[in-house]
Amino acid sequence: MKKLAEILRKPYSLVFTDQLIFSGSNFLLTFLLARKLNITDFGLFSTVLLVTYFFVGIFNALIVQPFQISVAKGCNKKPLGFVFQISLVLIFILALLMYGVKFLPISAIYFFKTNLPVIIIFISAYLFQDFLRKILLAIDLIKLVVVMDSIFLLVFPFIGYQESLKLEKSLLIIGVVNIIASLPGIFFFLRNAEFSLQNKELLQYHFKEGKWLFSASIMQWFSSNFFTLVAGIYLGINALGALRLVQSFFGAINVILQTVENYYLPKAAQLYHQNKKQEKKTLLFNLSKGMMILGALITVFFIFSEPLITLLGGEKYKDYGFVIKLVSVLYFVILYSYPTRISIRVLEQNKAFFIGYCISFIFSVLSFHFLLKYGALYGAVAGLVINQVLMIVYWKILLNKKKISVWV
Repeated sequence: MKKLAEILRKPYSLVFTDQLIFSGSNFLLTFLLARKLNITDFGLFSTVLLVTYFFVGIFNALIVQPFQISVAKGCNKKPLGFVFQISLVLIFILALLMYGVKFLPISAIYFFKTNLPVIIIFISAYLFQDFLRKILLAIDLIKLVVVMDSIFLLVFPFIGYQESLKLEKSLLIIGVVNIIASLPGIFFFLRNAEFSLQNKELLQYHFKEGKWLFSASIMQWFSSNFFTLVAGIYLGINALGALRLVQSFFGAINVILQTVENYYLPKAAQLYHQNKKQEKKTLLFNLSKGMMILGALITVFFIFSEPLITLLGGEKYKDYGFVIKLVSVLYFVILYSYPTRISIRVLEQNKAFFIGYCISFIFSVLSFHFLLKYGALYGAVAGLVINQVLMIVYWKILLNKKKISVWV
């Protein structure tokens, strides 16, 4: 029992525990909302979430990712205070931009116009809680992140006990719970960060490192979602619904991968700058082991695709089991690319990161008509797979050409 307690206190066990809580709660929340909301409302929720992920990418590029690299070189109270301050400024700017939607003469976004307050609360709270989690993970405060993610579990009784649930109420509940879950992180920053208006050097660093990452995040969002965005036009509502359902399900894997990156990226950067070769090999081994475990899980999804899609969406989706198989192949490619992806980030090859996503997006624009017209859902997922392959090949060629690597 004592040995078990020691294992559970180790950093990787805490990271796994937190990931289990975080990714599990996100997956179950999506599943719960799919059951509680009508089809139209769930589709709108997926759209709001897609917009939220777009803003998360901007946050990561301008604030989180530069901080994750800089913290490996040493962290004091001033950078913590700076990222906290700039996060609030950025949320305020994004909230103003969202409010501007109200004045656009586009009837297709009627829902967004009429429900802007709850949408702004939902997105702002999501962004802030996500920001706090990633910064706290970067500075090894894993226990505090576990506490925050455990508080978020309150969302389930609040939503589960609603007899007649509307999307507006769902967004408000999730937003308020995210604010409550953020409180431990806010208290930590207020007690341990140094707040100042003299942040010129830090601002220049984040702008220098973030400008390519910002461009890459825009390209990453479009290259990842372009086929999904146009699939509805080419394939119809049923095929689009199946693709979104499967993508939502695999979103749990995305969350795991994001947390792996949030934890391993600062560690890899620190060991690289300290030139600790054996420790780097150990880190790569642990990362590879984690990818293999995820690969085994995805293999189970691949094998049991038909009963799984029926469990997720009901009998009406039973003919779409092949979509899970297709998306499983996509995620095998993504898992294989992760050590290379971390190398590009640690070595601060941000321009290459951006160019990789540019190549991916250009391919999407040039090929979507052919792939969707003649391949339908097979073509849509094939396009996503080819996008990943093109990026990996470009990054590997670049690293080999420059003879640089984090892992050797």
